[in-house]
Amino acid sequence: MTREEFIKKYESKTYLGDGLYVHHDGYHFILSTERENGEHWVALEPEVFDTLIFYRLSLFKELNAIEQAETGK
Repeated sequence: MTREEFIKKYESKTYLGDGLYVHHDGYHFILSTERENGEHWVALEPEVFDTLIFYRLSLFKELNAIEQAETGK
């Protein structure tokens, strides 16, 4: 893949599900969705995106521990 192909791929919106899209502007991860009054979006800096991923990992790790404790496995 060339740099130009890479940029084109990630500057284009990718559907994540539930009406949510993501693309990258070279710095931010931009989440967007269409609503009656236009497009709504949130731009996450790389550090904020990393924090979101860490939050998800922590949530499922703790949930897994609770489920294991409850089932004895």
